[in-house]
Amino acid sequence: MATFSSLGIGSNLDLNTLLDGLMKVERQPITLLQKQQTGLKSQLSALGQVKSALSALQTASDALKTTANFAAFKATSSNADAVTATAAAGAVGGSYKVEVTQLAQAQKVMASFASGTTFHGTLKLELGKPDAAEADGFAAGKSVDIDLEGKSLAGARDAINAAGIGITATLINEGSGATPYRLVLTSQQGGADNQIRATGVSGLNYASYNGTIPDPDNPGSTLPAPGSKDANVSQAVAAQNALFSIDGIAMSRSSNAVSDAIDGVTLNLSKLTSGTPATLSITKDADAVATKINSFVKAYNDLNKILRDTSAYNADTKTAGALSGDFSVRAVQDRVRNATTAAVAGSPGGYARLADVGISFEKDGSLKVDSSKLSAAISDPAKDISKLFTGITGTTGVAERVSTAAAALLATNGVVTTRTEGLTKGISAIDTRIDEMETRVTMVEERYRRQFTALDTSIGQMNITSAYLQQQLARLP
Repeated sequence: MATFSSLGIGSNLDLNTLLDGLMKVERQPITLLQKQQTGLKSQLSALGQVKSALSALQTASDALKTTANFAAFKATSSNADAVTATAAAGAVGGSYKVEVTQLAQAQKVMASFASGTTFHGTLKLELGKPDAAEADGFAAGKSVDIDLEGKSLAGARDAINAAGIGITATLINEGSGATPYRLVLTSQQGGADNQIRATGVSGLNYASYNGTIPDPDNPGSTLPAPGSKDANVSQAVAAQNALFSIDGIAMSRSSNAVSDAIDGVTLNLSKLTSGTPATLSITKDADAVATKINSFVKAYNDLNKILRDTSAYNADTKTAGALSGDFSVRAVQDRVRNATTAAVAGSPGGYARLADVGISFEKDGSLKVDSSKLSAAISDPAKDISKLFTGITGTTGVAERVSTAAAALLATNGVVTTRTEGLTKGISAIDTRIDEMETRVTMVEERYRRQFTALDTSIGQMNITSAYLQQQLARLP
């Protein structure tokens, strides 16, 4: 059988062009379905943009729908070199005098060794504090036994670090002298209650503690904490607590980061105040609240633009947006706008509408912020802007309403989700129909090809017979 490319050779007819024309007619229903499917895909893509923007608006609304989200405070210090602070949930406005007389330090113990040193025995390494109740005046909070038999300086360092007790070891090479190597043990926690004790291995014994213990024979008096150490071991940095006062109240902490002295405030002590207390002011952070409100407005405007762009008709180009005339666009617009524009019943915080705090609607449906008016509303001590967004018991605020509306639209049975599922099913159904029609068209093409091949062969044979007869007739006398 002749191939597709050989059609017309026998008959000298343009059968290929004829077949192409017939197949174009056969494929017209497929072309229409593909065009329809392209439209559905454009709608699905546009609806995906709406879904993403609606989700972003819900997130921005959630950041405003509880009173706690408006309880933002900031901390400022008159001496930021010595004292800084951060305010978090639970902070309240106020002013404090902070005086720092001592910074917390983590203890460092250093032992000197010659090159080629090898250790023998088991090192008992402890981390704790001086305690008169203990027989040797030391209470170990953590303790570990480390086998150092036959280990070098580097081997001892690695074994101590692997023990994980909260004490790290490092090696320093001074480069000269009989004992140029220093094995340095450092507590990873500051304060007088985290001191190092090492016993059991010659050259590493250290049992001297900072501080004092109560004198059992003289109530109210103290004695130096007991202890001993090898001659080659010394204390490089003493363990000590941070000593400071807040409004004249003396305090002591093991760290320079203090989070339990003022509710909701973390102090960071970095330098002594030298007799002049730093003034720490905790005030409302109006900028943080304004940022959240502006984020809400931006999310609303982003959604509004997407809805307008995807549903608009361009008279100049005579083209319509992918969602032009789609009921889901109107459903989203109505639900979100109603949640945003409706007044908060009773004006619980002194504000009933967004316009009262400088947020107004433009002609295109977007929101515009008057920054000066918004800032004044946030800082107004006589009113509470938070309730405009959060509402009170029995009354829902703007943010709560918008968040609820967005959640409903995005829910399993919501307009956006059901419309998305409908479009997806429509695209899939068209795929199935196209596959079925492609199969039928292929069969039709094969039938046409067989018929045209038979026609081509028949005409070719007739042409050969005609030529033969003409030759024979030409030979007659």
